[in-house]
Amino acid sequence: MTIEPTELAKVVNRMYWDSDDSVNRIAERLDLSKGALYGLIEPAPTDGTCPDCGSSLSFGNRTARDRGLAECIACALVRKRANRVPSTILAAHSPEPARIREPRVWSGRALAGSLLVGVVTGVLIARMLRHR
Repeated sequence: MTIEPTELAKVVNRMYWDSDDSVNRIAERLDLSKGALYGLIEPAPTDGTCPDCGSSLSFGNRTARDRGLAECIACALVRKRANRVPSTILAAHSPEPARIREPRVWSGRALAGSLLVGVVTGVLIARMLRHR
C-alpha cells in the first residue's frame, strides 16, 4: 500500500506536532530519512498576527512552540507569544515550509575566551618560528 505525498505530510505533521516522540523515532516508524521528515513538517499556526505586516504567525518547530517563539512567514519577524499552538495541527500544505533560523549570538565571555585562545596560539607559533 502506497501513501500519497499529501497524506504522508498530514501523518508526519500529526505525529510531529501532537507527540513528544523524537524526530529519529518518527522517521524510523515511517521509514523515512530525517531530512525527508523535516521536509514534510509544516509550520504550526497560532491565533496571532504579525504587528508589522498583519500576516499570520506560526511556530517553525516544536522547540519554538515550547519557547513561545512565533514567526511571521511573510516578514520573518520572530515574536514571543503567550499563546500555544492548538493540540491538533492540520496545517495547509505549502511547497516550502518556513523554518526559524535564529542567529548565533556570542556572549561576551565566549568572545573574550575565543580571542584569548587566538592570541596565545599566535604567540606560540611566532616563538616556534623565531627559534628555528
